[in-house]
Amino acid sequence: LTLVWIVLLSNPLIGEKPTRRQVVAASLIVAGEVVVAIFGDHTNDEHVTAKAVEESYREPLFIAYFVAVALWMAALGYEIKYGQSQFLRRFAWGVSGGSITGLQNFLKDSLTILKAVHAEEAVNPQSGLSLPWHFYFMMFLAMSTAFIGLLLLTACMKRHDVTYSSAMFVGSFVVSASIMSAIHYKTFSNLENVWNFILYPMGLAILMAGIVMLIYETKNITVQQSDGGDDTDDVSMSRETMPTMTVAPSEEMENLLHTAPGSDGDVAW
Repeated sequence: LTLVWIVLLSNPLIGEKPTRRQVVAASLIVAGEVVVAIFGDHTNDEHVTAKAVEESYREPLFIAYFVAVALWMAALGYEIKYGQSQFLRRFAWGVSGGSITGLQNFLKDSLTILKAVHAEEAVNPQSGLSLPWHFYFMMFLAMSTAFIGLLLLTACMKRHDVTYSSAMFVGSFVVSASIMSAIHYKTFSNLENVWNFILYPMGLAILMAGIVMLIYETKNITVQQSDGGDDTDDVSMSRETMPTMTVAPSEEMENLLHTAPGSDGDVAW
């Protein structure tokens, strides 16, 4: 509901009135998120062991996913830093925070390991099990990705309006988390019935429609771009800044203008 409150309160609190297109787009994102949450994968991790979690990170498809995420974030960073298109730069700022925050596997898997170790200790108190080192590493990554995503969202809000920033963050977060879940947790193989198979992708499609509306809203925003400066600044100067030229007449010129040749100093007018 965070996005709903932002749309409702952004105008009275900070004076940023959302456009009609932004309100519709945010509504689609919220609706899609609700459908995804209701009809998505609800399987639990009751019988997952700490060793199974560790082995899941060695799967080639999941490794390829991390490589793709790294390349995606690098592309967004390049566009933000060096991109020439205002349209693409605004898009990169909007989705960067949600893209990295969507790596929710670190938090979920670290909690799964914690629960699995405690469950084993409850069954066999003499086992002497301790939390593996990768539990602490996953907790570190979970906190790091969340913090970096928050920093990117804050940076986006400094450059663009709050409705666009928050809506793009939420939308990209859900899409990123859904892709991760489909690869790592096999979401589609765990859907319960035909309605889940229909409505879960439909929820993602509704959410994506909202994101696309926000992206192409950028084309309706007039952005003044300068390629090396305004030409008029180079050729026009105000009277105050225009240099004054003073020409001092020479002595010979004064003699020619004011004194007639051959006269006794009489001035010729």
